[in-house]
Parts: sequence; structure tokens; C-alpha cells
Amino acid sequence: MIIAIPSYKRADNCITAQQFSKGVICCHEFEVEEYKKHNKNEIKSIPDDLRGQGMAVIRNWILDNFKDEEILMLDDDIQAFGYYEGNEQYLLSDKEFYAFARMAFKMTREAGTRLWGLNLQFDKKFYREYSPFSLSSVVLGPCFGVVKDKGVRFDETLGLKEDYDYSLQILNKYRKILRFNKYHYVCGHIKVKGGCASYRTSDKELEQAQKFQAKWGSRIVTIQRNTQGGNLSINPVVNVPIKGI
Repeated sequence: MIIAIPSYKRADNCITAQQFSKGVICCHEFEVEEYKKHNKNEIKSIPDDLRGQGMAVIRNWILDNFKDEEILMLDDDIQAFGYYEGNEQYLLSDKEFYAFARMAFKMTREAGTRLWGLNLQFDKKFYREYSPFSLSSVVLGPCFGVVKDKGVRFDETLGLKEDYDYSLQILNKYRKILRFNKYHYVCGHIKVKGGCASYRTSDKELEQAQKFQAKWGSRIVTIQRNTQGGNLSINPVVNVPIKGI
């Protein structure tokens, strides 16, 4: 298992690397020295000619340039992983999270699929006590546990919704994704400078969502507009099961 942390313009604020020393920072060549100044993690350089081509290109590069069959991709702004017992939130130590991730990959293979992830919300009101797992929900880029499959790639025409699309590809091929609803991540990608925030705009979000919807059809993908942290967020809603694809 490899933990890969794609990061861009956050050398001095790569929060995930500060929390998880075993994570490998993946940044462009022009930023490597700056990342070394601020981080003790192993660093793997992404060719500068891939700069600005979108996260799908970067994620495919990660799949191609790590020999490990199991790759956990984590966003660079994750503050913690946790779960609830009653109304109390518990946060995992780095050692506990590594053990959990290894177990998650094992369970993913046993379930007969190639992707796992976590609850998308950390607020207690979203915690699902009576459904600790789900098999038909998408998982997203902040915590993306991929068991390599040569027939499934990130769609490089989708610069912002590539994680939704990869989830749908897995659902279509394997009919299931292993999502751990009990566990969640805490991150701040809407507010933190750098990363996708460097080029994310409402118009770009809408364009990408519409392209994603056109690919799979409006019966499977609908578009929802939300406000997060005072900012407009445009997210697809995936309707499963997938039939006739």
C-alpha cells in the first residue's frame, strides 16, 4: 500500500503530510525544492509539462508511476480521520489510520471490487449508525483507495469531476464500491489556497458537471448547487443502480 498526496502550491501548508509521515507528496518538478524545505515526507516529482492539465491527468500519472497495486490518494488538506461513538467524536492517530487503511484494502478485495472510501461528511447529523457500510455510493478524491485495474482510468477530459466519474466506472464494472460510512475525513479544500482552488470557478464547476452528466446521462447524474463556507459548490448527484450502460 502506498499513500500518495498530490499537492500544488501548498509547500508550506501540506496539512496531510504533516499528519501522516508515510504519505508520499507528489508535486511538480518546479516545486520540489520548496516542498523539501517545509516537509520531511518522501517527495515524488511530477513532470512540469503536466502542469495545468487537471487532476485526472495527475491521478493517472500516480497510478502509472507507483508499482504498488494498492494506492490510497489523499488530498493535501486533510486535518484528521475520525468516527463517532454516541455523540463523541474520536480521531485516529497516524498508526491507527495506517492499520485501518490496510484493512480497508483487504476488505475491498474480499468484497469483489476495486475502490473504497469514507463518509463524505464529518458532521454528526450525517453519521449513519445503522448502515456502517454502503456498496452503491460514490466516494470522492479526498480519500480514494484504488486497487489498480488496467481497464479503469481517470477521464482526462474531466478536470474537476474525475473522482465522481471513476466511482461510476467502478460501480458500472464491479456493481459495488466499499464505503465506510462510520469513518470520515476532516478537510478544508473549499477555503485553503492552492490545489484545485487555483483554477476552480463557478463557471468551470458547472461546465465540468454538465460534461460529466452528458457522459453518463441525466437519469444517472443530476446537478445540485450548494453553498459551502459562503462559496457556491456545484456537485453531481449519482443515482444508482446503473442499468443498460
